[in-house]
Amino acid sequence: MKLIFSLLIFLFIIVSCGKYEKPFISFRSPEKRLMNKTWTCVKAINKNGTEIKIIDKIKFEISGEDSIYTRITNHQPLYLPNTSGNIDTVIGTWTWLYALKGKLDKQKIRLIYSGANSDIHNSVLNVNILTKKEFEYQDLSFDNTIYSYESN
Repeated sequence: MKLIFSLLIFLFIIVSCGKYEKPFISFRSPEKRLMNKTWTCVKAINKNGTEIKIIDKIKFEISGEDSIYTRITNHQPLYLPNTSGNIDTVIGTWTWLYALKGKLDKQKIRLIYSGANSDIHNSVLNVNILTKKEFEYQDLSFDNTIYSYESN
């Protein structure tokens, strides 16, 4: 009986493990951990290992059929090019990328937003950490900077 119980616990742990560095085990879906809170950037480290001081807040939501994200930032790679002012608000859509056999890869997020002259911009984020209070990703579209956020 102990052997069966041990095997079930082991199987539960293996099945519960996600793709992220943190959390090791979570009973909340990635969507529930990501959405309906404002994420504030606490650290950004570029590919050279240099920490960058930025202002960046991002919020992910689902409204009916639409997945919407809102970002307020002063960091050039994250906002629309050719806009005036030091801080810009970007509103766009987000979705998980597709993986093999039509399944969603809940480690990669695609952000889509319109820029100046109605240009469409795409960004791909590789999620490293996604907990209730912590969100970290690497920007695969621009320069591989790693952004670390905390929730409100």
